[in-house]
Amino acid sequence: MKKLTIATTQYGLTDIRTEKEFWTGIDTKVREAAEQGASMIVFPEYMTAHLLSLEPSMLHDEACYFLDGLTDKYTKFFGELSRECDIAILAGTHICLEEESKYSNKAFLFFSDGRVETQSKVHLTPEEQIRWPLVAGDELNVFDTEWGKMAILTCYDIEFPELARAAALRGAELLLCPSYTDDSFGYHRVRHCAQARAIENQLFVVLSGLVGTLSEDRPQVDTGFCQAGIFTPCDLPFAADGILQVGETNENRTVLAELDFHRLRENRERGAVAPFYDRRPDLYEHQKTLL
Repeated sequence: MKKLTIATTQYGLTDIRTEKEFWTGIDTKVREAAEQGASMIVFPEYMTAHLLSLEPSMLHDEACYFLDGLTDKYTKFFGELSRECDIAILAGTHICLEEESKYSNKAFLFFSDGRVETQSKVHLTPEEQIRWPLVAGDELNVFDTEWGKMAILTCYDIEFPELARAAALRGAELLLCPSYTDDSFGYHRVRHCAQARAIENQLFVVLSGLVGTLSEDRPQVDTGFCQAGIFTPCDLPFAADGILQVGETNENRTVLAELDFHRLRENRERGAVAPFYDRRPDLYEHQKTLL
């Protein structure tokens, strides 16, 4: 199995003045990651909501309508950039119309051969359920790549162990987690759960997030808190803390690491503990019948 050099971003909510400046900034980050040898780059949840800062303040339904209007440009831009730079791009998440007046928070992963894998966020936060006109995804996409099977768990999704376990049982060895948290409480919930999922399923988890603060408040996205990272099981042959690489908290930067799936197999076969294999599903099912 091939090693994967992956880049994950702490994407800065800087004060942009034009839409071109937004796309140019992303183009620069992708090209820099490719030049450093990355074969995949991960951007955060709600990244395209940065463009709302160029418009007068909107209500949430107006913001969804505005962002959905950029979908064709979004898919064309990332599809072409992926092919040109020969790098897979998880282009954060983007608000898309799913049905009449209902939108999804959808992650798009563009491959250089033109393939696109998508995943709608499965678990919506209370704010997404109440203030945003969003609908939850009802399918988990576990997909094949040249590096192995992967799945995308967006932000709040990583806080539900059942979803990550379902991905692992279907063969996923890498979970990609684009996130948006606007304070340290939300960030640490996502971060600690990301590391827990890596430990209990003996796989890699890659976390990306928004950082920084806009000079003008926006009701959707205007401040972010994150320390992006690449996480492993807390067991040999990995580091004791399960951290392969992390960034500097709240800096606008990109973090790179090499994922060696042979070492992951070594952990599963010869680690000190084997939580993925030592599960007792029959016992768990029995306990549920006692409720």
